[in-house]
Amino acid sequence: MDEHMVGKNIRALRLASKASLTEVAARAGITKSTLSKIETGQTSSPISTLVSIATAMGVRLAEFFREAEEPSRHTLTRKGKGKIAVRDGSRFGYTYEALAIGFPNKPVEPFLLTISPGDKEGNFRHGGHEFIYLLSGDIEITLDGEPFELHAGDSLYFDPTQDHALRLLNKKPARFLCFFIETP
Repeated sequence: MDEHMVGKNIRALRLASKASLTEVAARAGITKSTLSKIETGQTSSPISTLVSIATAMGVRLAEFFREAEEPSRHTLTRKGKGKIAVRDGSRFGYTYEALAIGFPNKPVEPFLLTISPGDKEGNFRHGGHEFIYLLSGDIEITLDGEPFELHAGDSLYFDPTQDHALRLLNKKPARFLCFFIETP
């Protein structure tokens, strides 16, 4: 899903709640200009910013990623058919494949992430919870300065409000399932 659709959804939700750009931006801790650029698709936003906007608007993060379809009680994503999403790790070269587009009001956003040799080390901090299950490759995740090596089949559940960084341990790509989980 591209930043234009995310922005359109944010704007539609904001207008439906009759909130102004200034109000939502202030509650989210961002500038009015930044929120306007997000709504018009002129910039992509890190997950942390989207979580702040969702919290400020009192909606689930998943609402920003929905497509203009009739809501369903299930969603099927075929192998290789997830929507490529631009997220905060995209600036490091990471590829995010959104896996459950179209399911409304879900508290979890599942992605298939790929980190390739040559991608930069990503540093992150955002709200909610995060769960990673490594499918292939070897990565190191550092949580508040403490490194954890993950190999195929390993998983890690953590509080992403702490600084966390990801990097490959060798010259082979790594693929993992990553679940961003909203918390009240």
